[in-house]
Amino acid sequence: MTAPFIHTEKNAPYIYLTHLAALMPCVVFAVFAYGIRAIILLSLSVTGFMLSDIVAAKLIRRHVKGEYFDVSSIVSGLTFGLLLSPQTPVTAVIAGILFGSVIVKQLFGGAGSNILFPATTAILFTNTVFPSSFAGFSKPLDNWLAFVSIVSGKVTSPDYSELSYPEIISGFAGSLLGVSCCLMVLIGFVFMLIKGTIRIYAPAGYIVTLLAGFPLTHLSTIFTAEGMHLYVLFILSSGVLFVAVYCLGDYTTVPSRPLSAITAGIVCGVLTIILYGRVSDVTMLVSPVVAVNFMSFVLDYFSKSISRRGKRSREVDLL
Repeated sequence: MTAPFIHTEKNAPYIYLTHLAALMPCVVFAVFAYGIRAIILLSLSVTGFMLSDIVAAKLIRRHVKGEYFDVSSIVSGLTFGLLLSPQTPVTAVIAGILFGSVIVKQLFGGAGSNILFPATTAILFTNTVFPSSFAGFSKPLDNWLAFVSIVSGKVTSPDYSELSYPEIISGFAGSLLGVSCCLMVLIGFVFMLIKGTIRIYAPAGYIVTLLAGFPLTHLSTIFTAEGMHLYVLFILSSGVLFVAVYCLGDYTTVPSRPLSAITAGIVCGVLTIILYGRVSDVTMLVSPVVAVNFMSFVLDYFSKSISRRGKRSREVDLL
């Protein structure tokens, strides 16, 4: 049999299941670092996305008999939860879930059809409507059983300027629930790489842009001890690695062609550098992803147009 009859095991459920498994190291770190708050917020995020997707799909009458279980709702819920501040109140979480699931995902076609990544768009909405929820971060391992903040919304802003490099690498800089431990993110990345369920073009363009662009925008301080500390903290603990792997590695909302995907990653990196220090940390992380999502179809179109030059129609279709 020839190419039209070749099938692959990497269908949508397989891809989402591997992404779900790749998120588990970050989930483990979040629970280890933030305890009961992480358990409650992550459980609420996953359950909320699942139920909201199911109810919305039924109301819109999109559900088809025999359709596979939508694992993407679990992936969206976990990604959303890991991008939350440990002190986010449950009311803000529920609002974000409803916006990300119903408005962003279901009204735009459901799994595989939405133009925006539900988790990052939901986080941006939550941060815009409830900005105080992301006004400060708890210190990891500070109080494993504390949960009052997710009800009251009270936040703190500890100082992490004296963290050592081993502490930064281990994820003990105050940050969002599950994004600060680069070791856990890299474990998930390697797993998806082995399984062949991540396109590395956009993440690579993004990280290379950040690695090269951040020093250029901090020339006056980058060669000092304080500047180098800031650089390491930004790359390893701000969440940019998490965004590169779990947000820019998304199959649905990021350009599929190598040239357009690399361009998307570069644009996302440039926007992140521009926003750094000018907006809140979570806005700096997710708003460039949302902007690139809007650009994806345009980038893919121009990439296809470039590919057509000097190629026959059949060759272009195979790209």
